[in-house]
Amino acid sequence: MGSLAVATSMGAGRELRVRPARRIDLLAHFSGAFDLAEDQRPGHAARVAYLGSRVAEALHLGPEEQARVLHVGLLHDSGLGLRAEGMEADAAAWVARRFGLEAQIEEAVRATSERWDGRGRPLGLSGTEIPVEALCVSAAHWACEFADHVDHPLRARASLQRAHESELIPIVGAKVAEALRDVLREDETWLAVFGDDIAGLVARLGVGEGKPSRRRVEEATEAMGAVIDAAVREPGRAFAVAAVSRALGAQLGLSEGACEMLAVAGHLLDIGQLGVPRTILGKPSILTVDEMELMRRHPGVGGRLVAGVPGFEDVADWLEQHHERPDGRGYPEMLADDELPLPPRILAVADTYWALRAHRPYRAAYEAQHALETLHAGAGKQFDAEVVEALPAALEVADLVLAQRELGLAEGLAGDAAGGPAAGGKEPLDLADARR
Repeated sequence: MGSLAVATSMGAGRELRVRPARRIDLLAHFSGAFDLAEDQRPGHAARVAYLGSRVAEALHLGPEEQARVLHVGLLHDSGLGLRAEGMEADAAAWVARRFGLEAQIEEAVRATSERWDGRGRPLGLSGTEIPVEALCVSAAHWACEFADHVDHPLRARASLQRAHESELIPIVGAKVAEALRDVLREDETWLAVFGDDIAGLVARLGVGEGKPSRRRVEEATEAMGAVIDAAVREPGRAFAVAAVSRALGAQLGLSEGACEMLAVAGHLLDIGQLGVPRTILGKPSILTVDEMELMRRHPGVGGRLVAGVPGFEDVADWLEQHHERPDGRGYPEMLADDELPLPPRILAVADTYWALRAHRPYRAAYEAQHALETLHAGAGKQFDAEVVEALPAALEVADLVLAQRELGLAEGLAGDAAGGPAAGGKEPLDLADARR
């Protein structure tokens, strides 16, 4: 099928364009990926954020403090999946910084494992030395550890009522423990915690981020791409896929709005891989059937994670479809040629090109020409032939974007966005990839 026909079918006559949003709108849903890395069901971080904000409200904290509690709750365990062994708190603070959040949020995220009695980590803070936002989130996390393992709100409520308050006071202090107890008595709390759209509820509670904008979407998705890279790949990978995807869309005649959406999808392409164990991603030998099945779930998981973001319905579909093939032998749905829109075909080519260019535990990186030849060999079967044909010209455009970004990082123009979770240095443009 020609690109024009595929492009027409993908949008069914409607204009594709990134929908303006606030950072909290995206972060509330992206937090489900942090849950996967923590081996939690998606929604855990959002529940902690919601419950923490209710505790903050019960303590009569101001709107700005309540808003900070929401962000700290969403990010409290975001560092667990990153390549920073033993540095989870610092890694989570790096995530907060990467999303452009204020220093107070970064400080509170770093302190969510501190304890009122001084027996926490990593700094051994005690009492009022601990930011109040961190204490609210710690109390909420303590309660959610009960609720997340119970399938009914009444059972969770009963379990928490049986839990002795003396367990919580050494962690967060008597005042915060009492506020949590009051919040847990309310029916509204339990209806929300066990609701179907806890991430959406948290987003709606977020205040103080100004009006929705497309720039916020671009910044937040680029930040999430960097987090994904830190968890399952290497810095710069998602940005490169996004740049090539956008350039391919332009080469194939897609609108500027559709190209913007392709870049967004490129940054988020493998968000579902945060739920794949590192032992599988870095395995130097052939995967077992069970391991391959886990890998093949990540497109669907990624699609579900972002589907709730307002305006991301198409992006969610593209993420789920980016491992489909024109010959119908892809996954997860084995879509046939006329069922597969152009955007996931573009994403597949951009993703595969950088995968081939990257070093893997089981093979060396391909040179650029070798990667192009490999894609051409699969054209018409594994990859859309017209997309592959457009790739060399798209790479010339994307290379300029990547070079400008690398120059900006080298000159320090990107500020803290250039740092990694395990180091404060500049982020290298290293395009190494994990297993596709």
